[in-house]
Amino acid sequence: MALQTQNWNVVAGGLPPTGPAWPAFTAATHTTEIQNAIGSATSIDFFGQPGPTSVVNVHGWRIDRQNAPAGYSNVSVQRNGAPAPSTVASVFVPDNLNIAPGPGGPTAQPFAARIAELERAVRRGLEESLATWVAAAPGQPAHITRKMVTGTFSA
Repeated sequence: MALQTQNWNVVAGGLPPTGPAWPAFTAATHTTEIQNAIGSATSIDFFGQPGPTSVVNVHGWRIDRQNAPAGYSNVSVQRNGAPAPSTVASVFVPDNLNIAPGPGGPTAQPFAARIAELERAVRRGLEESLATWVAAAPGQPAHITRKMVTGTFSA
């Protein structure tokens, strides 16, 4: 089964992650900017300790790795210079899919097809999560549905 995305399991009674409560924020207003940031993320951005990735400022948006449950990386899209919470999309990526070049994974050349598949799946998960952004009452955080990558590499 190729890599796919699905909703992250929410504990019974739990709420989905919160996103920005900015009065001027609408997903439609910033969608192209956010999609540009998502499209800039590569497999080397998906794994490692929580913190910044190589995508630090694309039209004011960044890709960060946030805290995640054991065995996963949490790849999130956030607004630069905005108070928390500023997450507008999030996807959990299983650590066992880490084939990124550099520390923690083999060199890219033998695994180019898998890396491309992983990048497509993570970007798709972020796009799907962004599409779930739902505004809340004025001044209250919005909610997003966190996605997760599932399956195995097709190649």
